[in-house]
Amino acid sequence: MRSRPTRSARSVKTQQFIAALIPAAIVVLSITGFVWANKQVTIVVDGRASHVKSQAADVAGLLAQADIAVGSGDVVSPSADAALSSGMTVVVRHAVPVTLKLGSETLSLDVVGTTVADALNAAGADPSANPAVTPSLTTPLTEDMVITAPAVFARVTRDEIAIPFATQTCPDPNLASGTQRVVSEGAPGSSMRVYRTLVTDGIPGEPILIAEETVSKPVTRVIAVGTGSSARVIAAANTRTASMRPAPAGGRKLRVEATGYAAGSGGADHRTATGAAAVHGVIAVDPRVIPLGTHVYVPGYGYAVAADTGGAIHGRRIDLCFNSHAEAIAWGRRTVTIIVLD
Repeated sequence: MRSRPTRSARSVKTQQFIAALIPAAIVVLSITGFVWANKQVTIVVDGRASHVKSQAADVAGLLAQADIAVGSGDVVSPSADAALSSGMTVVVRHAVPVTLKLGSETLSLDVVGTTVADALNAAGADPSANPAVTPSLTTPLTEDMVITAPAVFARVTRDEIAIPFATQTCPDPNLASGTQRVVSEGAPGSSMRVYRTLVTDGIPGEPILIAEETVSKPVTRVIAVGTGSSARVIAAANTRTASMRPAPAGGRKLRVEATGYAAGSGGADHRTATGAAAVHGVIAVDPRVIPLGTHVYVPGYGYAVAADTGGAIHGRRIDLCFNSHAEAIAWGRRTVTIIVLD
């Protein structure tokens, strides 16, 4: 009697297939894992670029793998402990040891740069202020290079400058023709100027103006130029004399509304109702309140005589005659207490 097999033929074939599949899977996984672990990285060392594949975990491992030495004065970006990733660019700039003779001072520098200008910047000197540098500013740096430059520094100074004032003239009919009078004195202004001077080995160069600011503005001098006739000038002089006289001690006080007007302006005649000339010191009144010929004192105006009338002058209202329209406008209309003298 033939015995039956303990496992079926189908089960044996399945096990054989799995056994053959496992080594293949291991090979595939090892290959794909290797591809996944390799990262495409660009390394730029002192301006020279190269593309590498690396399985390093960080930048430090990449630099060690590429046999790139980094000293304490060198610059690495990103930092050495940064995680490495595919597509990353790692920049390494090595410091170049040079000697800089700056004026009477000798400096030993490790310069992270490419030209002589970078060395001056590292020393805190302004490359643009050193035209006499040897070698020239654009010369590439090399190890143990000796650079010679004059000691240069910028000196900033301030200087206050006077601004002259202008003179303005204006016509004045109250002055005789051909004469002048100073209305207001002028005054100079001032301006602050800031200069920058380069001092090379103790020798200052030409100052350069870099800023200017007005401290105070000049005041214009105003001069009145006479254009008036002799009669008008005499009247103006009498006006100033009258206005300087003190108020009278006695007299009858009367509260009135006073309006300023100028002879020949606004329809006003040069002659008054009494035939007198319309000049400063003549007032128009209502004769029923203040008889014509009466002398009065008006605060702010001076002594005057009632020598004119007007169609709009009724009751306690008077018009004060001025020699110019500007004076009449300045007076305007106001209520004052006048003193009637006779």
